[in-house]
Amino acid sequence: MTDLRALEPLAPIADGVVVPYYLGDRKLRIALARIDGRLYSFDDLCTCGGDPCPLSSGLLTGRTIMCQCHGSRFDVTSGAVLNGPASRPLSSYEVQELDGNLAIGL
Repeated sequence: MTDLRALEPLAPIADGVVVPYYLGDRKLRIALARIDGRLYSFDDLCTCGGDPCPLSSGLLTGRTIMCQCHGSRFDVTSGAVLNGPASRPLSSYEVQELDGNLAIGL
C-alpha cells in the first residue's frame, strides 16, 4: 500500500503545465504535471547521468517531456525513457487531488 503524504498548498496546476516541488525531509525533487485534466508526478531530475537537469524546465508535449539539457524524452504517465541519452526511467508517484489539496504516494 502506498503511503500518501499531503503536500503544502500549491497554486492550481493548469493543463499542459509542469511545476517543480521539493520534499525537503526526503531531499527529493519531484515534478507535477496536469495532462488532459489528470495529475502525474515523477522525478524532476533527468536520469541522463550528466549535470542535474530539472525536467520541470523542459518541454512538455502531450504526455512526453523532453530534458532541456541533453534531449532525453520521457513518458510522464509511466516514467519510461522514450529517447536517450537517458537509459534509466524516472520514478513516478501516485497523486491524489481532493478539494484542491494534493497528496503524493511515496
